[in-house]
Parts: sequence; structure tokens; C-alpha cells
Amino acid sequence: MKKHLLLMILICAVARPILAADGVSLDPSRSLFTARPLGMGGVTIGFADDAGGVFTNPSGMTDLEFPQLTGASRKLVMDQTQYTYLSWALPTKWGTFGMGFTGMNTGGSLPTMLDPATNRIIIDPSREAISYDNSVFALCYAKRIGKDLSLGGNLKFFNQSLGGGFNSRAAGTGLDLSATYQFSEWLTAGANLQNLLEANLAWEGGASDRVGGFYKLGGKINILGPTKEALLEHKHRLYGGLDLDIPHGALTATNYHLGAEYFPLEKVALRGGFNIDQNGTGLTLGVGLINGGFRFDYAYLSRPGLPGDAPHYFSLSYVGERVMTVTDKLKQKEPYIRFLEPRDKFVTDRAFVSITAEALARRVMERRRTWTVTAISETFEVQTAIEFEPLNPVYINGIPSEQIGTIESSSPLQMGRNVIEIVGYISPEAQAGTGEVRMLRFKPFSDTPMTYWAIDPIALSVTLGLVTGYPDNSFKPEKGITRAELVTLLVRSMPVRLAETIPYTGFSDVSTKHWAAKYIAYGSYKKLVTGYPDGSFKPNRVLTRAEGVTILARYAQLVEKEPITPPFPDIKYGFWANKFIGPAKEVGMLDYLKGKKFGPSQPFPRSEACEVLYRTPQVQRRVEQFWETGLTSAEAGRAHPPSTQKTTTEAR
Repeated sequence: MKKHLLLMILICAVARPILAADGVSLDPSRSLFTARPLGMGGVTIGFADDAGGVFTNPSGMTDLEFPQLTGASRKLVMDQTQYTYLSWALPTKWGTFGMGFTGMNTGGSLPTMLDPATNRIIIDPSREAISYDNSVFALCYAKRIGKDLSLGGNLKFFNQSLGGGFNSRAAGTGLDLSATYQFSEWLTAGANLQNLLEANLAWEGGASDRVGGFYKLGGKINILGPTKEALLEHKHRLYGGLDLDIPHGALTATNYHLGAEYFPLEKVALRGGFNIDQNGTGLTLGVGLINGGFRFDYAYLSRPGLPGDAPHYFSLSYVGERVMTVTDKLKQKEPYIRFLEPRDKFVTDRAFVSITAEALARRVMERRRTWTVTAISETFEVQTAIEFEPLNPVYINGIPSEQIGTIESSSPLQMGRNVIEIVGYISPEAQAGTGEVRMLRFKPFSDTPMTYWAIDPIALSVTLGLVTGYPDNSFKPEKGITRAELVTLLVRSMPVRLAETIPYTGFSDVSTKHWAAKYIAYGSYKKLVTGYPDGSFKPNRVLTRAEGVTILARYAQLVEKEPITPPFPDIKYGFWANKFIGPAKEVGMLDYLKGKKFGPSQPFPRSEACEVLYRTPQVQRRVEQFWETGLTSAEAGRAHPPSTQKTTTEAR
């Protein structure tokens, strides 16, 4: 039976092993590959990142993201041999499982004989046509061990048959073991030990053949790439590979494979290489096209010493591709006007102000992201997305603006309150949106520049008529405030008509002609301040910080409460003013002293009096009323109509 295998030598030469000796049988999975590795000169060890790894290097399939399927079929050697290849791989959380089938079949080959008359080879009519079938089925498994090492293997089941007057069948098993190690982000090496146990084929009748294989060693280098995973950073990708096939149990010499794969585009691969075996060096070329999760591969494989072999190979693979599509559904559309400069409630001494604003329409959409893996799955998520589009037309204080989207203008400011208003429209819905900023132009005192720490409280207190400066245009912010000055501040912040009050105070040192008599009288009546046991008020006495805060806490109507621990580190427990200082600190009236000592016996300066008074609820209501309406008089209340100064803007 074995001698008939010699008739298959030419047919099986496409697989390179020479079956010239009894006892050696062909493993078709050794060299019958798909077009991708064939286009790279037969390089396989470092490129087993698809279903082809079932036969070439199972350990290379551990990083598969999608199930993969590869198939090829064609005629070989003068169209007399049918070559079939199919492999499938499934990644799971337990590892990668795979199956594969490859084989070749020759049917109807006519036997020949030597013509005694002419000494030529002629058809032997006395014998039946010869047929040959050789196939292998593989079960595969691979798993990553640690960060850099992957192991894999496959169990192969061989089937061979001969027909044509000497029918016979043979079966056997084989085992491949493989490993892949990643030495660096750009260098990977591996090995695949084919038919490690050199399985035997048991033929009918008792004969047997040995199935040999190769010890395949190889590696892959990421030469170019857009990330740090490549040896050289580049917008295109280039991979190189080298394989060495050391035969065992096979009548063939050591084979070498050198190849490269280049991606000028994300889904287009160009390939080339050299296949070096006992027949010589063959040039290989190839191309791969990926679309919709499928990859089409073509290879040109030149085989020296094999006449009549067509060098063109084709294969089709499902490699998987996750495609994301985004669809938006408009839920709401509303105007959105935001001032970037200046901020609202801005205090300045400048005559002009620069304006930067965004006049946009805010689009609220239901955004659906769908991830589709061709023929496998579809997942999606729904989120709320916000987008913006320019409002058009846009008006600044009633004047049309030629700018849309981002508005840049300048505006003159009058003394006092100023309002800049932007109105924009959503087209074609004609829905209007409005935004405004309010500013106070204030002339600072000579000793309180705009960079002074309490300039906002001082400016608002002066504007609201709570405090005044001195005739020399100074404010004397560090000057200690007197009892008469502080009570005057408090009464001025209250809605009272002092013209109707009697300036009698009842204090021995405050006559009816004293400049603060009416304020002291009303403040005493409201129990904001009290006199001394000797019947005096001491209007010119400078208040200590503890006394000033106590008066302002009473004015703010804070509930007296003795704190568990002293409110400041330099105040002792049981200090007489703690029941006023503690509540004032809790409501934020003393934030300017955060991280500092209180200094209860230190003079209470005018600047601090303005700051603490500014933080009281009563004055905050006055301040907010001013920003909303422009009113500055507490006595007027809502009897006066709101005053508004809208400025005219100039486009830059």
C-alpha cells in the first residue's frame, strides 16, 4: 500500500514535504494556509491574531475581541487537487476556543505505465483511476498566563484514504503545543511545536505511517505605528515577521519565512515576503481589504520547482468590527445667553467696559449611541447631549449687532448703576432669550483704590447713602469708628423718615444740636445702642472691635448664644461679647477674619464696620434692591419707580 503514495508526490508537492520514503505521511495543516500568511512569505507565528491561529499558533489567539471565521477553497497543481480550509475561534472569559478543518482531495488521476515499444509514459488502461484524500480536524484552546505569556494547543484528528483498486483508509491523532511571549510593547516571539508526539496513521490491513511536522519558531516586530506600542511612531502601521521551520519526522529541509504587513490605510493591508525552502526562494505578495467586519485576502505565491501550479490564492475571513453610530433626537431648544466679561454686579471706576458674551441656542437632545458587531450583536446607550448654535438676530441694549455666537463689544458707563442687556432670537422659531449684567461705576476715595480689600462694601455703602467720606475726598478706612458714626450707619440703613423724629436723646453729652442727635435718639429707641450708667453716651468714643460687632449683631437681630468654645483663639471663655461674636461668625459676618485673631480690644475701623454691616441681612436686602431696581433710598421703599441706566454699546 505504501508504494502507491509515491504516485501522490507531484500532487502533494504544493505542501513542500517530499514523501519519498515509506512510513512518512503528510499533515496538510503544516503548510496549507490562507492568503494572509501566504502573502507574507508564510510567516505565521507572530501573526496568529485571527482564526488562522487554530493551525499556525494557537497561543496567538488570546487577544481576540470578536468570534472569527476564516475559509478558503481552490484547485491546486494543474487543477487536479481540491484544497479546502476552514477555521473558527471564539474568545471567552475562560480563554479562546477554536476548531479547524483543512484537507486536499485528488480524484480521477489516471495511472500510467512505460510503453515498451516507444519507451514513453502512457496511460495504463489495465488499472483503475486513483483517488487520494487527506484531511485533518483540530480542536484548539488558548489562554493568557500572566501579563506577557500566552499558551495554547490543539488536538488533531487525521484521516487519509486511497482508492483505485487498492482502497484503504487510515486515521490517527496529533498534538500541537504553542507559546507566545511579549518581550516589549513592540516585540513578540513564539513557538509552535507541531505533532509533538508524532502521531501514527493506522491503515487498514495493519500498516502504519508516521506523521511528522515542524518545530516552528518566529517573532513579530511593530516597526511603525501611531502609538508608543511601535518601535517608531508614525501615522501608518508596519509589521515585520521572521519564522524558522525545523522539521522533525518529515523528509524536508529547514524552511525560512520573511514577511511584512503594511497598513497605508486603516482597513487596507499590503503584504510581501520571501518563502525559502528546499526548492528555492519564492517571492510572495498580498493585499487585504477589511469592510463591515469581513476581510478579503489575496496572495501571490511563487513556488520554484513546482511546474503547473497557479500562484494565486484567495481567502475570506470574518474578523469582526465594532461600528458606532450616533443618532440625535431634539427634545428641547431654548436661548442661552451668558456674559463672560464683565461679571454681574461688577464694581468699577472705568468709564468704558469691555463686553464678551455668548448668544447661543441651547439644544437638548436624546443621543443614542449604538455599537454594532456585524452578524454578532448590537448594544446601545441613551444619554442627554447638549449642543449650541448661534442666536440670530442679536440686539445689545436694543441696538442690532452684526455679530452672532460670541459677541465682543464695549460700552460707556455712567456714574451709578448701569445695565447691559443682550436679546437674541432662535430662528426661525422667533423665540427670544435675554441676558444682562449690572455694574456700578463708582469714584473711589483717594485712600481706597479699586484694589482695596473692602472696596465693594465701601462702594455700595456710599452709593446707598449709609456712609460718606471726608471733604478732602478721603475715606480714612483704618480710622476707628465712633459710637455716633456707627449708630448713624445703622439708622441710615433703616426705612425711617428722620425729619419726623425728635432729636432728643436723653443723654447728658448729646444735645439736640449734635450732628448725630436724631440718629442716636432713634438708635437708642430701637435698643441698637445703650448709654453708660452716668447718663452719658460718649458719641466720640472709638469703639473696640468687640463693641462694634456686638452692636452690629444686635442690629442683625441675631439670637444671643454663648458658644461652647471661644469663637476665636485670642478670646477667653466667658468673655462678655462671646454671645454676640459667636453668632456673627456663624452667619458669615466675620469671614474677613478667617484664620486671624479677633483682637477684641483693638479699635474697630471704618472699613471693617462697612464690611460687617454689608453682610447683615438688612443691608443685603438693600443691596439686592439696588441691583434689581436702582433704588438707593431706604425711606423711599417701593414708592419710587425703578431707575435703570442702560448704556449704548460700541462694537469693537
